[in-house]
Amino acid sequence: MGAFLNPYTFIPAYPRPVGSLPKDLADGPPPPRDRLREDCWTGTIGVTLTVETPLLLLDTARATPPSTGEDGHWVYPVRLRGGKPHLPSTSVKGMLRAAYEAITNSRFGVFEPHDRPYGFRRSAGFALDLVPVDVSRKRVIRRYRTAVLKMYDEDGRNIFLEKHGWTPRHNEFVAALITRSKPAKVIAIQKIDSPDSLVAGEEHIVVRGSMCINGPTIEGKTSERLFYVEPRTAPEELRLAKPWYEIESDWNLLIDDYRAAHDKAELFERTGPDGRPAGPGERIGKGPGQMAWSPHLYDERRMDLANGMLCYALLNKRNEVERLFPVLVPRDLYPVTPASLLGANLEPAPSYDRLSPADRVFGWVAPQGSGVRPAAYKGRVRIGPVTCPGGGDAVRRFDGDGLPIAILGQPKPQQGRFYAAASADRPEQPIPDGTAKEKLYRKGHGLRGRKAYWHHAGLDSVGHWRIPRTGEDPAQLMVGGRYREHLRSRAVIDPDKDPKLIKENRRFATGLDEQRDTQNRSIGGWVNPGTTFHFTIEVRDLDDHELGALAWLLSLPEGHFHRLGLGRPLGFGSVRLDVDPERTELHSGRQYAAYYSTLSADLPRQDGAEALAAARAVFERRVEGIPHVARVRDSVLAVAAGKPESPVHYPRTRPPELNPAVAVPPPDPRGRNFEWFTENERIDGGKVKGGRGRSLPTVTEGVPLQTYVKEDKEEKDRQPNRGRGRKGGKPKWSR
Repeated sequence: MGAFLNPYTFIPAYPRPVGSLPKDLADGPPPPRDRLREDCWTGTIGVTLTVETPLLLLDTARATPPSTGEDGHWVYPVRLRGGKPHLPSTSVKGMLRAAYEAITNSRFGVFEPHDRPYGFRRSAGFALDLVPVDVSRKRVIRRYRTAVLKMYDEDGRNIFLEKHGWTPRHNEFVAALITRSKPAKVIAIQKIDSPDSLVAGEEHIVVRGSMCINGPTIEGKTSERLFYVEPRTAPEELRLAKPWYEIESDWNLLIDDYRAAHDKAELFERTGPDGRPAGPGERIGKGPGQMAWSPHLYDERRMDLANGMLCYALLNKRNEVERLFPVLVPRDLYPVTPASLLGANLEPAPSYDRLSPADRVFGWVAPQGSGVRPAAYKGRVRIGPVTCPGGGDAVRRFDGDGLPIAILGQPKPQQGRFYAAASADRPEQPIPDGTAKEKLYRKGHGLRGRKAYWHHAGLDSVGHWRIPRTGEDPAQLMVGGRYREHLRSRAVIDPDKDPKLIKENRRFATGLDEQRDTQNRSIGGWVNPGTTFHFTIEVRDLDDHELGALAWLLSLPEGHFHRLGLGRPLGFGSVRLDVDPERTELHSGRQYAAYYSTLSADLPRQDGAEALAAARAVFERRVEGIPHVARVRDSVLAVAAGKPESPVHYPRTRPPELNPAVAVPPPDPRGRNFEWFTENERIDGGKVKGGRGRSLPTVTEGVPLQTYVKEDKEEKDRQPNRGRGRKGGKPKWSR
């Protein structure tokens, strides 16, 4: 029950060692441009593009704020030219190039640097391996003990301040009466210059130490820690497992990773329940983004390993310091970078003489700053202007403030269970389920390949996209066994409480207000299903294999679709490509040579569609002869067809009270997709709980992902603070 497809998956990208591939699929320079090769093809291919699911062609330059909703929310109109939807030829070329790279197992045309290791959050059990330390002016690391001081109630209110009229500052040196039992608890505390005395007893001792104050940063946190040593003793100086500069470099990378996860708006532009500005160290409510932020995210003094820094150390078996962490349950960094797992033969081509098939056909630009010459290659494919013969009925318009669509998840390659492969040689194989989180990105592993978006098969082609603007929340209603995943649910009545279930516990209760905030966008319209576009592809000097791969992409089996435009994870932008024989004209280099040698004869009549079919057959024979390329083909076809039996949506949890008859849980109106990933990492007995730790299944096989029942709230609520969306400026679309 609750099986689903994640909106994105991966087409495997296999290593391309020198000498392991036939010439047409291997690296090499492009052909010279001074003449057409005899057996290669030049001409024009006519193509018709038919919209299967609504296509978002949005004019981001003309976005406007809505009349109601949060600052930072934008309404995007349809991009029009002459009253008709405008599809740039560059968008079509980008779609075709990405597909061509995949089906020919080419190099990546673009690969973000990813030259820093990703971070991940350690489980609570990791705290048992850390020891409290400070860093002295001479870069000496000293070990302490800790005692807990209760400072907050369950809502994060500073009850110590209310009771005593003062509260210790971070790193303040104090005197304290603590229990002898373990873990030690602070019974009384006073300023170091207080005239009063603390009296020890059989069960208590008086110590001096420094307070480590981080604030109410997680649900359920009530205490802070005192770093102390036993009376009449000095802190133990620890040896380093590696040079100081490496310890410091690791620390700086970790702090950078912490800070990169949040922008200024999340930290400094929050408001409290009363509407006043809230500081980053304040708790302003319950739930994600409402806790106090950890000081090392916003306080420069808590970011550098300066004199007096209080933190935590990971020791090796010889009690030497390996790493330092700012908090007891910290983020950590993987030991390798994603770039190191890709492999040099899949990276963007470094030079003109090492172009892969897609580079030779669609073009290439040298890596920035490489200084190589030639620095670019134009390519031998050009997409002509894209025209839409339809009139005003091609566009569905949403008046007023437009249609608020669902939250588009941002790429999260830190989710190694989805992005990492067990082996670079077999990228289709995921990391085994249940693997410990810290072992996901490591030497010997690989990357899953090229991101692709499932076609949302099995939708009611009419009812699914019909948007009732009155009555019940359409995002909570099933149509043909599917939810309208593209719609943002209306707001819950009480945002500080979990939403109630209604209608025999079948869906969430929501109010009448549409949600327009910084997490989602509104659209002013879309291109209707059934709309057609026409364009031509001009090809020059393509051999049978090159033309055959292109022909294969232009003639997918019935029921298979490419993905185009924005909002693809939500089901938008499935399009069909078909060759228009009447507008297709192809001739060989031999035919052009004969034509130019006489200057009087016409080019011979040539059935362009027949030439495409013959080239496609050549390419298909090549694919069948190389097992790993055949697996790529099968993956491309599977994603293009979708799986009618499986709904496509972002991972989400299932409320325990949900009616058992409801197989697919409705979308959470608060958009808490992260809860599924939290449940997927649930620890039981020091290791990943059985049935959890699921990796993204392979495209063509494997057990589908399952929704998890949301477990014990008290345990779940002890989660670190998380952002609730970016603010400021026009947001970037997740594509």
